[in-house]
Amino acid sequence: MTQTPTNVASEDSYSLQAISTIVQEHQALWRILDLLDELQHDMNINEQQPDETLFNNIFDYVQHFARRVHSSPEEIVLYRVLGEKSPETKPLLDKLAHGYVIGDQKINELRHLLMVCMERWPDGREDFSHALARFTEALRKHIKKEEGVVIPRARKLLSEDDWHLIIESRDQANDPLFGERVRDEFRELRHRIVSYTPERLGGLGLHHAPRRTAQHATEEMLTIKGLKTSYGQIEALHGVDIRINSGEIVSLVGANGAGKSTLLMTISGLQPTDSGSITFEGKDLLKITTDQRVASGIVQVPEGRQVFKDLSVEDNLLLGAYTRGRSPEVEDDLERMYEKFPILRQKRRNLAGELSGGQQQMLAMGRALMAKPRLLLLDEPSMGLAPLIIEEIFNIVKELKNEGITIFLVEQNASQALALADRGYVLETGRVVIEGSGRELLSNEKVREAYLGM
Repeated sequence: MTQTPTNVASEDSYSLQAISTIVQEHQALWRILDLLDELQHDMNINEQQPDETLFNNIFDYVQHFARRVHSSPEEIVLYRVLGEKSPETKPLLDKLAHGYVIGDQKINELRHLLMVCMERWPDGREDFSHALARFTEALRKHIKKEEGVVIPRARKLLSEDDWHLIIESRDQANDPLFGERVRDEFRELRHRIVSYTPERLGGLGLHHAPRRTAQHATEEMLTIKGLKTSYGQIEALHGVDIRINSGEIVSLVGANGAGKSTLLMTISGLQPTDSGSITFEGKDLLKITTDQRVASGIVQVPEGRQVFKDLSVEDNLLLGAYTRGRSPEVEDDLERMYEKFPILRQKRRNLAGELSGGQQQMLAMGRALMAKPRLLLLDEPSMGLAPLIIEEIFNIVKELKNEGITIFLVEQNASQALALADRGYVLETGRVVIEGSGRELLSNEKVREAYLGM
């Protein structure tokens, strides 16, 4: 008598397994939509300022779902098979896929409105709340269409072999619905949402520092007046005056030997001051040690990267957070660095000395960001890098400004530095000779001739 192998499943079990996977993801979305409703109630009724970190983690999940699951019906075995068996269903699948493309765009708009809401609270609340309500309503309708049409039609039309093929696709890493790697990604994103959700709303209530948002560049953060410093008998800075406001990118351009790096080292406390003053958020920096300046939020990315070449990439990053210990927040920030610089995740076990110049620059920036800077001092970040890498570095600088980090950018690449800057200064032989907005300096004839080659 021939026995049926115990690992052979019936048609029903194949279909149930596949449909269960879909329903589980939908249930997760329903719970997230309910959470968004509660957070919106807190914001509108209880006048609770949004938790930007939590909202962005929710948006990460929905956006990841949209991009990986519904970017194209042909990428999902279920959709491909159902479209072949039921041509009349394919327009609906295409419409649902298009809905997720639109949803992806709407999430980007929500991120922007959330940032504005945080910057201008409570003035930006109404626009963000209305857009959020429209989005959650549209997503609910979308899920109901899938549950009310796609799943019943698939259950009716697909054969045992079809469901078997769909179940087997769970082992394909690239299948966006059933691939185990993708499902692991969703689980990790859900875990982060649960971790950051307040306990009163059913989460774990993990304490975290709120993500910084860009401030209006009106409040002075760093003020330098009459600054002089020397190397032995040679005076390198001759009475420098500079002002940096919160939320700005300020660029400092000048030729080699003008004193640009010296100025940054003086701000960081690595170069002594002869006379003058440096004030940071009302504190007299001249009375504060170098390590205390880092703890206060002033962090420098040095010229030439200066990574610890005999340590791993991950150890270099963790050294950036040495004043903070190894808390859950540090672990979260480490993950954010890997998200911002994916190559560092790939190389995290490599020695830093094995990285290319561009990779070392990203590591140096990631290490500085692990210190949670409010003022980031960037010294020649494009030096010695290929044009494509330079463009990527400057794009990252723009992202950092959008996250609320104030940036003092010292750069020989004057055209890109000034194009990026809110304001700029030109330093010649230790003196500030020109200052103005980035646009003004780009159009200044002297600057164009001396630094832009025009």
